[in-house]
Amino acid sequence: MHFTPYLSFQGQCADAFNAYAEIFGGTAELMRFSDAPAGNDMPPLPEDQANWVMHGRLSLPDGSTLMGADMPVEWGGKPQQGVSISVPGGTKAEAEALFNRLAEGGKVTMPFSKSFFADGFGMCRDRFGTAWMVTADH
Repeated sequence: MHFTPYLSFQGQCADAFNAYAEIFGGTAELMRFSDAPAGNDMPPLPEDQANWVMHGRLSLPDGSTLMGADMPVEWGGKPQQGVSISVPGGTKAEAEALFNRLAEGGKVTMPFSKSFFADGFGMCRDRFGTAWMVTADH
């Protein structure tokens, strides 16, 4: 068994998943609300949300998957909160480089540095609102 995080956005899912594909490698697959067939059972959305992502999937080369969507406020969608994605980042240098890319344009909540449990660890919230915890493996 494995878990697949499913992230919730309000209009930033496409930008976030394209950035994550660039950062982690892999391919972002995006299905938009406007792609839904006519006569579907979905409640109507405001026109400015038609191009929002109904379902996004990022498949990484190592077999990991990250999923997400733009969750309309009209349907109870809320910005992400209370959850972090934990990422082992390889060597200290690799983990720090990954951390810096994720933190770019966002907010560092714990600077990347040596910890009692790892050669490097840091926490940030990226510019899309996703919280990340990056740990150096060795």
